[in-house]
Amino acid sequence: MPFVKYENGLFTKNESRKTLYMPMVFSLALCVLVMIINLVSFPKKEIGHSWLENSGGVFDLVQLLILNFILWSFNRLTVKASLRRWINLGLFIWIMSAAFDLMDEFIHQPLWVGYYIEDVSRLTGMLCVSMGIYFIVRYVNDQYADASIDSYRDELTHLPNRRYFRNIFLELNTTNIYVFIIDVDFFKKINDKYGHDIGDEVLRDFANLLSSLYDGNVTASRIGGEEFAVILQLPSKQEANVVAEKILSRTRDLVIRGEIRFTVSIGAGHKKEDETVENLLKRVDVALYDAKCRGKNRIEWADG
Repeated sequence: MPFVKYENGLFTKNESRKTLYMPMVFSLALCVLVMIINLVSFPKKEIGHSWLENSGGVFDLVQLLILNFILWSFNRLTVKASLRRWINLGLFIWIMSAAFDLMDEFIHQPLWVGYYIEDVSRLTGMLCVSMGIYFIVRYVNDQYADASIDSYRDELTHLPNRRYFRNIFLELNTTNIYVFIIDVDFFKKINDKYGHDIGDEVLRDFANLLSSLYDGNVTASRIGGEEFAVILQLPSKQEANVVAEKILSRTRDLVIRGEIRFTVSIGAGHKKEDETVENLLKRVDVALYDAKCRGKNRIEWADG
């Protein structure tokens, strides 16, 4: 499967032992160290015989186990180590606090341990975890925003892609909409003669030309191969035709690598009231075909 490396998403299915288990080993070692310190440093309490008498210890143990489960779950995130640092540090401090809290049910700890180790370390751990969550959320939000943009952007030309073109079209309710479908003339010959890298350069330079037209009322997209589309929100066909003529003339002036010139053909159409996107695009496609058949390097308007 070509996309298998991307299938795990934010959580990984194939956990790295070092990433996943080392924090758990460290947490276990920390809990054992806290237990030893308490057993060696402070006197023991008498323990009750029923679980009700030791309910505080049961709840403290559950809290400790939950914190360790959170630590294990969090380290399944497939994010770089720098983003894990704050949350791991906060959870380790919090787990240490919970371990002291658990031992308090079995050991006579002095008050300063409760104040300065349990309470202060718990708050410190929470603060670190909160900061870590902030950085993780910001990272995920940035990744989501980048992925959303990439899903609507053509990789080669950086213009909006066909999906964006159709979505924008569906959102427009006004009838003052004009559409161009533009095809690069003799593009196959350019690829055959100069190679696909030069063909890609032609597409990029033409895309830059279309991008320069953007002013909020004119939006260009690459909808496939050497085919581009432009949506115009203009009050009249005359103004739309001026834009089309500008595209033709500027394209004729383009020179690639000092020697390569090319032209484009344009099929144009005006959206009728209550006309579907599919019907409009069919009419414009026919107009583009007519432009190609009538000599290329020209504009043809769809009937109606």
